[in-house]
Amino acid sequence: MKLVRNTVPFLAVVMLFAIPAFSQTGNISGKVIDTDGKPVTGATISIDRQGITQHFEVKTDNKGQFLHAGLPTGQYKVSVMKDGKTLMTNERPVQVTFGGDAKVDFDLKNAAKAAAAGASDEEKKKIAEEKAKAEATKASFEAARAAVTAKNYDEAIRLFKEAAEKDPTQHVIYANLADAYSQARKYDDAAEAYKKAIELKPDEPAYYNNLGIVYGNAGKIDEATATLQKAAELNPAGAGQSWYNLGAVLTNRGRTKEAADAFKKSIEVNPTDAKAYYQLGISYFGSPDTIPQAIPVLEKFLSMQPTGPDADAAKQLIEAAKQSAPTGFKSDKAIAEEKAAAEAKAKADAAKAKKKN
Repeated sequence: MKLVRNTVPFLAVVMLFAIPAFSQTGNISGKVIDTDGKPVTGATISIDRQGITQHFEVKTDNKGQFLHAGLPTGQYKVSVMKDGKTLMTNERPVQVTFGGDAKVDFDLKNAAKAAAAGASDEEKKKIAEEKAKAEATKASFEAARAAVTAKNYDEAIRLFKEAAEKDPTQHVIYANLADAYSQARKYDDAAEAYKKAIELKPDEPAYYNNLGIVYGNAGKIDEATATLQKAAELNPAGAGQSWYNLGAVLTNRGRTKEAADAFKKSIEVNPTDAKAYYQLGISYFGSPDTIPQAIPVLEKFLSMQPTGPDADAAKQLIEAAKQSAPTGFKSDKAIAEEKAAAEAKAKADAAKAKKKN
């Protein structure tokens, strides 16, 4: 089976982006009226994401209304600005949910009352401290992201740890720290960082997915299996990718029988994923007894991607499987066709015998 070893590639598992909020968005909308109850036109709505700061802006229309779509899920501070001055800020953070539309209306009459009351020195000091903390955390985080882009992983790790020390409540920081450790192939450290991210946000399937891949790279297959299964449970719609990743991890560790089971589950969830058929076919080459089963699976792959980048390799694998198959081997399709023909012949013979009698 020399041909197979040369043909089988080292599988690339799909690591989900470490900031899952960017893939889940919602909207903020509302209306601004002045102290006389009239709509405020052309005001700037300043929208600031809390934690790892992001800034967005939108203008009010001639009815005083505004809408900003495509915001990452999370909490936001929303302010009304005019001529460079902040007129009013929402009292509580606005929560943006996946597919949701958070309503934020501003009545500047209330802003005037709040300004008259004024903030105490202690409150002003607390606000200033929180702002300084957020800005320092953001600076470390953004510098760390730049270091990752430059593939300076040791510096990225240092800066992400610095950001985490400044604000240990942000799961996004630990997830990015874990990714930097993983890129540096420090898998044990990456696992610990992902576990911290999960502790802070236990319902995020992307973190389980990535932790499972890290465990697989570290050779901890049992842990990888359990964690990727958890990712599939948390995100049924994306379970196909989680099962595929598990299959890839197992294949790369030589556990082809278990890999085949994972690829089958991936196909059950997403039967249109051609690459899962291809890798299932490859996994069948892990044992002489299962090599014949690769033929119909790889033929299915070719029917889906007849001219894809792996098409020639699939054709070579099919020929290799046919050559190595036991004499008289028949595919499931051929067996089914023969069975149908035999049943039809039996019915015809029975009808003929009945006619003679």
